[in-house]
Amino acid sequence: MSDQPTFTGNAEQQALAEQVFQIMKAQGAFFANDAPIRQTLGNLAEYFAGQRKADRATVTQELEVALNTNNTVFTREEQGEDVSYVISRLGAYRPRRDENTHMFKQRLYEPENPLPVDDISVVVTTTRPALTTVEPVYISDYWQQQAGLTPAIPGGIPAEPAIEVAAPAAVPVVEAAAPSAAAPAELETIPPAIEEQSAAPGTPAEQEPETVAVAPVAEKTSPALYNTMITLPNGVQIDLRRPTADLMAQYGPSLINQFRSALENDPLRRIVVFGNDAYPEAAVDNFGKNDLRRIRDYLLETGEPMADAQIIADIFYHNPRQTDYETFRFALDYRLSREKDFEFVGVDGARLWSTKGMPAIGTKRVKASEMGQLTGYLEEGFDDSLAEQSAEAIRKSGVLSHILTFFEWEYGMLPYTKAIAALLPSPLLTDQRTAVLRIESPQHYTSALAELRFPTGNRGGWLQGLEVFFHEHLIPGALITLSRTAEPHIFTLTYEEQPEQQDRLLVLDEKKNKLAFANVSYYAAVDEDMLVNQQQYGRLRNLKSLPMNERRKGDVTLEHVFETVGEPIGTRAEPRYRATTNQLFVGLNVLRPASREYLAHLLGDSDLFEQDGNTWTYTPPPAEIEDDEEDDDLGYDDDE
Repeated sequence: MSDQPTFTGNAEQQALAEQVFQIMKAQGAFFANDAPIRQTLGNLAEYFAGQRKADRATVTQELEVALNTNNTVFTREEQGEDVSYVISRLGAYRPRRDENTHMFKQRLYEPENPLPVDDISVVVTTTRPALTTVEPVYISDYWQQQAGLTPAIPGGIPAEPAIEVAAPAAVPVVEAAAPSAAAPAELETIPPAIEEQSAAPGTPAEQEPETVAVAPVAEKTSPALYNTMITLPNGVQIDLRRPTADLMAQYGPSLINQFRSALENDPLRRIVVFGNDAYPEAAVDNFGKNDLRRIRDYLLETGEPMADAQIIADIFYHNPRQTDYETFRFALDYRLSREKDFEFVGVDGARLWSTKGMPAIGTKRVKASEMGQLTGYLEEGFDDSLAEQSAEAIRKSGVLSHILTFFEWEYGMLPYTKAIAALLPSPLLTDQRTAVLRIESPQHYTSALAELRFPTGNRGGWLQGLEVFFHEHLIPGALITLSRTAEPHIFTLTYEEQPEQQDRLLVLDEKKNKLAFANVSYYAAVDEDMLVNQQQYGRLRNLKSLPMNERRKGDVTLEHVFETVGEPIGTRAEPRYRATTNQLFVGLNVLRPASREYLAHLLGDSDLFEQDGNTWTYTPPPAEIEDDEEDDDLGYDDDE
C-alpha cells in the first residue's frame, strides 16, 4: 500500500503540490506517521523563488493556488497575516481523537449509581491534621448538584459557572504582610428560584434557603470592596494604589521586611525564600539522599567550596539554556540550606556551598571564639577605619588601602572594620556566619581562599586565610591594597614594590613561643612608623607571648606592653614607665588587633595612665602580695 496521496489540478499544479509534499515530508522524517508537519507559505515561496530565480510574489501566488486546489492533502491555517499548511507523513493531517469516557477518573466523579447524599460532609472529609489557617475546600459540580447547591440540568451541563463552596477563605500570603488589606468573604443566600430548581424530587419547595460561603468572582467584584491601605508596625499607613516604584523608593526596606516576615510565619509555607528569591513550594524539586550524598562526595573531592551552578553542571548535567534551570537552581540552594551537613558560604551573585569534613581555611593557631573576642572592640564602637576614607568612597571606587600590623601579618588575618565591610560583600542569608572569598595576586599569579567571618553579637568579624601570602611577600608595616573585581567573591591584593632592602625585623619563634629580631629581606613599600624593626622597637624582644585568653583583656595586655616598651623613669620600689602613643599602638598590635581609638579608650579609662602631650606615663599598682610576703620574712606581725 503506497502512502503517496493523489494530487489534483493541471499538470503544473500537480507537480508543484507533489514537490511541496515531498519537501515537507522530508522535514518530518523523524515524526510519527500521524503527527502534524507545518510549514509557512512565506518559507515555501522564498525557497522556490531562490530555486527558480523567479519573482517571489509570482511564486507565492502559484503555490497558494496549487496547495488550495489540493486541500484534501494540505490543510490551510491562518493566524493573523501568517498562512501555514499542515500535512502528515501519510498525506492529509487528521487530529487524533482519544476516547477516554471509560477512564477511572470519569467514573470516580460521575458514578452511574451514586450513594444517597444526606449531608455534604459525607462527601467532603478532612484527613489532614488541624491547621491554624483553614484551607478552601473545592467540590466538583456533580456533588454540588447532588447536595442541592447548584441546579441540576439535563445532560449534566450547568446553567451557571461552578460555585466555589468554601470554608472561611484561607488568608493569602500577601495579607499576612498587610492584615488590613483584605476584606472577609461575605455570606450570600441562594435565591429561592434557584433553590426550587435544585430541589430533589420529593423535597418540599418550602424548605428554607441554605446559607453558604461563596467565593467572590474576580470579574464581578468591585474594587471598592478591597481596602488598599495597610499599616506598618510603626504606625505608618501606605496606600497600595500608588506606583510600585514610588512605594519601593519610599518604603522599600520596610515592605521587604514585612513581606519576609509574612512568608516565614506562614504555617503552610506556600512560598519559600532563599536569599532574595521566592518560589512556590510546590514548584521546588526535592533531592533524595542519593543526590545529597553525590553532592557531598563531589565537594569533598574538590576540596573547596563550589558554586551551585558548577554543582548543577557536573552532577545533574543541567544547562542554563533549559527553561527550568533557574527553578532547579533555586531548588538546589533551598534544599541544601535545610540540610545540616551543608553550609552556605557564598554571597549575592556567587552562591557557594561547603560541607562537613572539608579542609579548614586560615590559621589553626587561633580559635574562632578567641578571634571573635579579640576583634570585639569593633562591635563596641572603637572603629576608626573610616577616618581617612569614607565608606561611600570605598564602595564607589572598589579599592581599600591598609597598613599591616604585626598581629595581622603573623596570623594572616584582617579585622572586619567598617572600611573592609564597605568593600567586601554582605551576607546573603540572615543567619549566615561565613563567606568564602578568593584573593588573587596579579603580581605573583597566585590565588588563595579566604574565609570571611561576619560579626555576631558582641564578637567581631575578620578575614583569614592570608598567612602564607603575607609571610612570603610582605612584612609588618607593609601597605597593601584590596580591590574588587567583576566577580562578587573574587578580590585582588596588591602592594607597591621597591628594590630589595634588609632589616632586623620582629619575628615569632613558634616552637619557643618567643619574640626575637632576625635579618629579613623585603621588596614591599612600608610605613616607617609601623615597621617593627630593632632600631625603633628593640624592647619588643622582651615582650611575652601571652596566651590568647589573656590577650582578649585589653587593659591587662596594654599594661604588659607598657612595661616592656616603656622607658623606666622610676625606681625599683616605685616603678614608672614612659612611652609614646605610637610605641604603645605598635606594641599592642603585636599581641592583639587594636585600633588607635581603642588604645585611647584604654589609656583614658584607667587612673594608672597619665598623658603629657603625645607621651604617656604608666605607674603600676603596688604589689600588695609581695609586700605581705616581705613583712613575713622580716618577722613582723599585724599588731606591730
